[in-house]
Amino acid sequence: MGDKSAIEWTEATWNPIAGCSVTSPGCANCYAMGVAGGRLRSSRKYRGLTEPSKAGPVWNGDMRFWEKALDQPLRWKTPRRIFVNSMSDLFHQSIPDAWIDRIFGVMAVCKHHRFQVLTKRAERMRDYLRAGFEAREDRNLGARWAYAAAAVLGPGKDIGPSPDFPLPNVWLGVSVEDQPRADERIPLLLGTPAAVRWVSAEPLLGPVDLAVPLGGVGGVRLDWVVAGSESGPGARACDLDWVRALRDQCSAAGVAFFWKQHAVSGRKISTPELDGRRWLESPI
Repeated sequence: MGDKSAIEWTEATWNPIAGCSVTSPGCANCYAMGVAGGRLRSSRKYRGLTEPSKAGPVWNGDMRFWEKALDQPLRWKTPRRIFVNSMSDLFHQSIPDAWIDRIFGVMAVCKHHRFQVLTKRAERMRDYLRAGFEAREDRNLGARWAYAAAAVLGPGKDIGPSPDFPLPNVWLGVSVEDQPRADERIPLLLGTPAAVRWVSAEPLLGPVDLAVPLGGVGGVRLDWVVAGSESGPGARACDLDWVRALRDQCSAAGVAFFWKQHAVSGRKISTPELDGRRWLESPI
């Protein structure tokens, strides 16, 4: 949790949930896993959520709801872009729907912020958000988010009208590191009700063709693509031609492209130039 962030495409991070597990090749050098099992391993929030290994700390799959962080966006009065669960995955299979309801309830109330959600569990995200179309009271997300928001705000506080669906200030995205992960996760994202749909191709571990989802499938398309190479010890190589291909696909489709970082011998270069220009486009 922090009202400032070094992550180039956001302005703040918000971590009401801690913990995760490895699910695909992009997780191998996860910065959050290293931090949770490194300098934060003795903190109450992250203690016991990783296990040591020869390659370094590894998430053990345990999840922890951190109540103290839940109302943080309510205390930030200045509008900002907020990366949700930078140290976890909001749609991890072990997270109860009730936890997700509480986080969406806060996002529904904080209309002055833009919340950026990123997941590798695209099917869970799609299935959770699709419930918003169901009329049954126990499945209707608007009612559940309003109830959760009221619990955070406290007795006597006005939560306003029923939340819009999908929430206009919530950007939903998937992380894709290579073509197999893009083919698996992006169609699920396109089937998810969302105001803004985006892709983070970081760490970019191979060429990725996004021409079809950028052009639109059934009237639904991607709104934003972020790309970045891996950095730090043991960083895997990223060919700049893979980045150029993504940039060119976005340019052809009129979709915003953000080149976040590159690494040379593991050393991170933030917002680097690509062919003489810094590509820092935003969907809004």
